[in-house]
Amino acid sequence: MPKMRRAIGLNLQQSKQTVPHFYVRMTIDAGPLFAYYREQKPGTNCTLNDCVVLAVSRAMAECPGVRSQTDGDQIIEYPHANIGIAVGVDDGLVVPVVRNVDTLTLAQLAAEAKRVVENARKGKLENIGQGNFTITNLGMFGVEEFSAIINPPEGAILAVGGMVEKPVVENGEIRIGRRIRVTLSCDHRVMDGAMGARFLQTLTRFLEEPLRLLFS
Repeated sequence: MPKMRRAIGLNLQQSKQTVPHFYVRMTIDAGPLFAYYREQKPGTNCTLNDCVVLAVSRAMAECPGVRSQTDGDQIIEYPHANIGIAVGVDDGLVVPVVRNVDTLTLAQLAAEAKRVVENARKGKLENIGQGNFTITNLGMFGVEEFSAIINPPEGAILAVGGMVEKPVVENGEIRIGRRIRVTLSCDHRVMDGAMGARFLQTLTRFLEEPLRLLFS
């Protein structure tokens, strides 16, 4: 194995074998999110994933348990959302971190995320080990749903699938809607199912009513 592949394998093997994972999934009405993204892109140069990351940070601000992690027999709660963004590179996967995302505007986040991701692809990793949550998105590959392995010592990771158009029933009528499936992998030592579900409920509220992101 290449050195990076071996390190990734050992880290995630340990995570899967020692961290009690459980999973919470939700389907999100992505129509409002897509409209918000198209409206904001000209002025912010944001990606759709940037909008999701911002919404996650706002949900983390309301759900402190999700920005917590284990340290021996203690649980440490962090004051801000330091979010790792999984980036595929030639030899494997790296996770640069954007710090204090909950304090940033969409334009600030878009610029910072672009910078750390581009640097990561060049081999320069920033804020490694400072994350308290990770987001991994495979939607650009046509993946609709998947479950991710927690990046220890973080307490959770969010797997984001692609946006798909499909028939949906609303008020007794069938129409074409946009949907995204998200899966939250949780460390049961840090949180229980109710906490994970509340976080996804909060995240769904921000994603389905994205104008909240402008005023939170």
